[in-house]
Amino acid sequence: MKFGDKLIVLRKKNGLSQEELAEKLGVSRQSVSKWESNNTYPETDKIVQICNLFDCSMDDLINDKVTDVEGALRKNKNNLNEVWDSLLEFITKTINMFSHMKFSTGLKCVIEMAIIAFLLWLVGLGVCGITSSIIANLFDFLGARASNIIEDVLRSVFNILWFVIAVIALVHTFKIRYLNYYEETEKEEKSNKKDSTNKAEVKTAERVVIRDEKDKPFAFLSVLSKIVLFFIKFIVFWIAFSTVFALIGLVIAFVISLAFIPTNMIFVGSTLSLGAGATITVLFLLLCIYFIISKKVNIKIFVIVFIASLVTFGVGIGVCALSIKNFDIIKREDSKNITIEKVTVPVQQDLVIMSNDLREYNFVVDESIPADSIQLEVAYDHNIKELKSKQDEEDKLNVYKVYGEFKGDYKKNYKLFIDDFKNNKINVDHLDSGINSLTIKANSENINSLISNLEKLYLLEKHTEENTTKVNRHRDKVMIINGRYVEYDARTDELIYKEIAPKDYKCSRTVRKDTWGEMIEYQCASPDEDIDYEDLEEEMEEDYDE
Repeated sequence: MKFGDKLIVLRKKNGLSQEELAEKLGVSRQSVSKWESNNTYPETDKIVQICNLFDCSMDDLINDKVTDVEGALRKNKNNLNEVWDSLLEFITKTINMFSHMKFSTGLKCVIEMAIIAFLLWLVGLGVCGITSSIIANLFDFLGARASNIIEDVLRSVFNILWFVIAVIALVHTFKIRYLNYYEETEKEEKSNKKDSTNKAEVKTAERVVIRDEKDKPFAFLSVLSKIVLFFIKFIVFWIAFSTVFALIGLVIAFVISLAFIPTNMIFVGSTLSLGAGATITVLFLLLCIYFIISKKVNIKIFVIVFIASLVTFGVGIGVCALSIKNFDIIKREDSKNITIEKVTVPVQQDLVIMSNDLREYNFVVDESIPADSIQLEVAYDHNIKELKSKQDEEDKLNVYKVYGEFKGDYKKNYKLFIDDFKNNKINVDHLDSGINSLTIKANSENINSLISNLEKLYLLEKHTEENTTKVNRHRDKVMIINGRYVEYDARTDELIYKEIAPKDYKCSRTVRKDTWGEMIEYQCASPDEDIDYEDLEEEMEEDYDE
């Protein structure tokens, strides 16, 4: 197989045109065409450049007996002996270099490499931490504990990956900055001894070779680079896989927004923005796929589409902003459809009245109300909601809860939304199934008892004016960590151990100050249990926030 035929194979395998190869070699396209047609041969320095460019040996390139240049290339790349020899060669050259170096020069080399290693370490801390955190957040739906485990595993993998990248960068920098320079200087000195008249000419030529940006790395570095590249492609694959779900969501939102365009101009803007967002997501996916399959990207088309999508996205946001300016926000209390329903609750021992829909309640003292009853005034939108109530036991207290629930008339709800948008209005009450307000009326003795019982369960903020006390319910007053064998009795402020609790199972009590009062925390465990209370407390805090 002749040289020209091999050159065609290598050029096409690397996705280069004759013009691109000519540009890399610093020759004309006609010269490359003549080489490939076997009319002429390149000069020796060009053959060396071609070997470096395509990572092949000169024998494989110019020896006509080698008929399968790709097979020879693969054989060279997979030759473990060559990798091992290159590693030994690197170690030998390094030892020789330091043995011939002056102490000051060697110290300079060590300090410079230490600074580069420190900078790589700092960058790695940020990159690995941020990347693992971002990817782990995609799995928040699995729960806090699973997400933390995934983040720890990813951080470990990324740390190993970055360590390999840092070693490659450090060794290659050392090779270019010092090792090759030492070799070329040594050659220069030997050449100077033979012919001192060519000293200036030799120095100039050698300096060009030393700083050649195409300096070929050692074979063992190439193997490490391939391993790193594989892991990077693996990570990119999972990022692309996660992006597919984002694209599906954008497309669904785009179709819905498109259907609502006749309703209001805001949907014109949202449709443009969602369409542009979907297009940018597709571009990102294509870049990931091209990177994984090592396919060349048409940068010009990608840049044009990306810029056009950004412009469209900006126009869409602008249209949305102009449309929102014309909207009137109707608060829950301003709704015309609010109904106040009165509910009578009999007085019970250890009674608590509350609603999960609200955190603020009005307790009103009314001595005209009989001592055996409590009157509730519940405000809610009767058009789309209905009032519900249930009685339960919580921490040994009798808890009476009132709440709102959508009636399930989706056509009516849909019509209300459409009418609101057509009239440039947003009714906040339509977005929430809960009740709007809760007023609790009773005589002074019952009101004080209700507030006192509520304080046994929650930290409260209270403001009293005349006969009305406004109460804001904040966080739980008692937190029990790992409390699977205990129950809290709010009546006596004590823990009750279940019969199935192990004999060595104990709980320690801690009282700590919170913004709204004193909070009680129990940490429960057996002596042989190793429990991370901080993680458990974070999970309980997240559940409370939700």
